[in-house]
Amino acid sequence: MTGKEYLQRVRKHIYYIFDRDGIERELAEHLQDGMDALRNEGYSKEEAETLAVERMGSPDEVGRQLNKEHHPVLGYAWLASVVLLVLLAVPLMLSVGNMIYMGIKTITPINIENSVEIYPVNMVLELPTHKVRLDNICVSEEGEYYLTYRARTKYSYSRAGWSTELFYPQDSSGKYLGQSGFSSSGRYGYKEFAWPEGGILYLRTKDGQLIEIDLNEVMVNEAG
Repeated sequence: MTGKEYLQRVRKHIYYIFDRDGIERELAEHLQDGMDALRNEGYSKEEAETLAVERMGSPDEVGRQLNKEHHPVLGYAWLASVVLLVLLAVPLMLSVGNMIYMGIKTITPINIENSVEIYPVNMVLELPTHKVRLDNICVSEEGEYYLTYRARTKYSYSRAGWSTELFYPQDSSGKYLGQSGFSSSGRYGYKEFAWPEGGILYLRTKDGQLIEIDLNEVMVNEAG
């Protein structure tokens, strides 16, 4: 699947039309960042595009997740409320409400809905552009594993806010183990991953760090 095809697949799931172009631009920038990084690692243009698209995760799932955040009913309701607030000359209320909401999301550990098991990780990654707090290992009813996190950007411009490729899961051989899920705010998200051999999960960060997480130890300590 090409990057263009990926973006089109995601876009069709976004029903709030006023957000489609913005979401597509953000994803395109993020995809290009991934491709550039892979080209620097020696991959060909075609290989870099294919792998970068793969690491973005399922376009249908990403589209559905983003559509939940940009739900058409909520989106149009928000639009109507903004018009009303402007007419009433109190736009500050909307800004304050959003700040409170995002502040709560930023300080609250992230969990996956319908998780049957949750194991705290409580690690902090210091990156040049972000500070990332690893929250929990969540296990779904289907036996899927997720690493949830919150990221605080150190910059204000748009591309610095996206955090899906700040790190990615791999095993001891460097094999990529999963796919991303994320919020378009860039402040929180999750990484789905396959159980690594021996239970040792490695996180390769954008700036080249290799972080080791002993899943067996995390789960044993919690069980104890």
